[in-house]
Amino acid sequence: MTIEISRDSWGISHVKAPDRQAAFEAQGWVAAHDRIWQMDADRIKAQGRWAEIVGAKGAKEDAFFRRMRLSEKCITDWSFLAPETKEMTEAYANGVNRWLEANNDQLPGEYDYHDLRPETWEPWHCLAVYKIRHVFMGTLHRKLWRGHLLATCGPELVEAMQGNINDDSVIASFDKPTLDLLGGLPEVLEANSELLEALVDVDGGSNSWAVHGSRTASGMPLLAGDPHRGIEFPNVYHQFHMRCPEFNAIGLAFPGVPGFPHFGHNEETAWCITHGMADDTDLFVEGKDLDQVEWEIETLKVRGEGEFEVYCGSTERGPVVIGDPTDKIALSLAWTGLVGRDTTFDSLIPMLKASNCNELEDAVEPWVIPVNNMLSADTQGHISFKIRGRVIERAAANRWIPVPGEAATPWTELEPVTFDELPGITDPPEGYLVTANNRTSNSGPYISLDFAGPARYDRISELLAPLTAASMSDMERIHSDVVSLRAPEIIESVINHASKFTHPWGDWLIDSLANWNYELSESSVEASMYAIIRRRWCESVGERLGVSTPNFGAPGWPSAEAASRMLADAAVVLLTDNKQGLIPGLELDEDLDHALSACVDETLTELQLRFGDNRDSWTWGRLHRMISPHLMASVIQEAQHLHPPVDGCPGDSDTVRCGTVIPERGERAHAASVARYAFDLSNWDKSGWVVPHGVSGVRGSEHDLDQRQAWLKCELLPMAFSDELIKDVEVSYFQL
Repeated sequence: MTIEISRDSWGISHVKAPDRQAAFEAQGWVAAHDRIWQMDADRIKAQGRWAEIVGAKGAKEDAFFRRMRLSEKCITDWSFLAPETKEMTEAYANGVNRWLEANNDQLPGEYDYHDLRPETWEPWHCLAVYKIRHVFMGTLHRKLWRGHLLATCGPELVEAMQGNINDDSVIASFDKPTLDLLGGLPEVLEANSELLEALVDVDGGSNSWAVHGSRTASGMPLLAGDPHRGIEFPNVYHQFHMRCPEFNAIGLAFPGVPGFPHFGHNEETAWCITHGMADDTDLFVEGKDLDQVEWEIETLKVRGEGEFEVYCGSTERGPVVIGDPTDKIALSLAWTGLVGRDTTFDSLIPMLKASNCNELEDAVEPWVIPVNNMLSADTQGHISFKIRGRVIERAAANRWIPVPGEAATPWTELEPVTFDELPGITDPPEGYLVTANNRTSNSGPYISLDFAGPARYDRISELLAPLTAASMSDMERIHSDVVSLRAPEIIESVINHASKFTHPWGDWLIDSLANWNYELSESSVEASMYAIIRRRWCESVGERLGVSTPNFGAPGWPSAEAASRMLADAAVVLLTDNKQGLIPGLELDEDLDHALSACVDETLTELQLRFGDNRDSWTWGRLHRMISPHLMASVIQEAQHLHPPVDGCPGDSDTVRCGTVIPERGERAHAASVARYAFDLSNWDKSGWVVPHGVSGVRGSEHDLDQRQAWLKCELLPMAFSDELIKDVEVSYFQL
């Protein structure tokens, strides 16, 4: 059996294999070559062994995953997969292990800083890597946060902070016993504050859009978009191409996972997703049922500190993840990735073989995690939208906060929404489709309370609407757009109310914002002032509500970063929907005048202190810096050189070109596009893609940062697909 592997000038592998199993074996081999430490680290984290590498800083997170029984769940889910799916993961594991056997003495530099050598890759490890990448994309932190707000500030404020949710009133959903129960939570949460601070809150955002051939220059569809996550190094996605007699597919894979779960195309069909923002997690406040839990002890190994015991147990609602036998109260958890069989991987091979949009949607019927908005296009000229994933409807109270366990219905007694009931549409009359983590439907099954605002969705739609002969250059232009449709209503409030400032440059700031084009470009001074005013307003609201760090509920829950992110969204809703009367000390317009005027004064003073009196130098690019942390280097001092360089970048969380800001981190770019792509169905070779760093996760290699400049310029690199173009761009060739 001969497997041919070509690498192009960007180091991206193009595989030609004699059969399907060989193609997946090659994918495993290439993934290990490019990203072995990353996929090994994800596997270790899923097993609750991260502290063996990073010491005490990983122990609390390990305890959480041990309590979830994540590894055991992955093994069980793997055992129920279809035979061909198991064979796929086995072939992938064979490829990883072939690489390890040949290169165990040539491991990347991360292994110089710990003693944990890579172990034999097992097929179920593929599921573990996939789950660990999605476990915190749900609503755990948001429900803890709203529970605290409900107990301390009341239901009217909590409901107001959600904006227009098209849902039953929260005020009617809770009674005094519920509030009393929530009031008792801080003690157990404080005892577990280090755990809660260790759990990373990643909602995950994205854009995607499909343009029908009736609106393109070629007469065939275009499909484009970009996923938004933390800009870590190595990048979460891995570019790869594999060909065999059964399929010819190219796309962005997860290192450690076969196929192309999120973004890719074969010879006839292309697909992409955005995060569906589904409410896929419930928290239950457990009381007397804790006496019935059969506790088991897990032993954690912590580098440099020995071994520690963790109590693990479950109620009928799910594993107890916060609290233990010594507590009178604890929290158990239900997540769609834990309850019932996870058959997500049974979709991966059928996706690669789908010959049109209908077949692709049939292929993803087994999909469980996460819930996605999937767009597709095919060479027959169709474009399509479908929500995929396990959606479970629960009582209205569950949507908001942790609920009393004894009165809650276990998920095992609930039936998921059927695939046919999930929203979808094909070939809409507008000639295009857009998803951007927005609410996709005001009817149908309940999906979530926590959708993104409409700014990105509306802006992409605004840019697509006039196009009658769309081209790839239009797709790049949309990718690079940094106009905020959220900024005008915020700026309007500032202009209308900030008149009592004392800073001598206050009038200049107001005039500048009044004439701003709302572009968060790197050269924009107005973008810097807007961003800091917005942060200062958020901080003011938090202080007035008594929910700001460090007195936010109990120490560490949610983390200061997660809390500030959620508060920032809510504070803007309170401002722009004119609900400041719910905020203590801001009952009247005059109070708002003073509050926003103070934000103006603070903004100007801060910018002066940071950048001096030359106002032309107060640019967004200087303020908005993108840091790409290396996972291990962030906690091991000796490995800090593994961090990539820092760059300025445009945009914010409301612009198409994403540069998400979390107030707790100032104006640092927290998340951005971890990939950009555009598929041209008239000629696959005209398609393009780019990632923030490079295809390799090995620092100092030829291809670890070679896509950075194209990514910063928002340019797409060639996405070679045909044999002819692959030959033209081939730099190296070998056989496996």
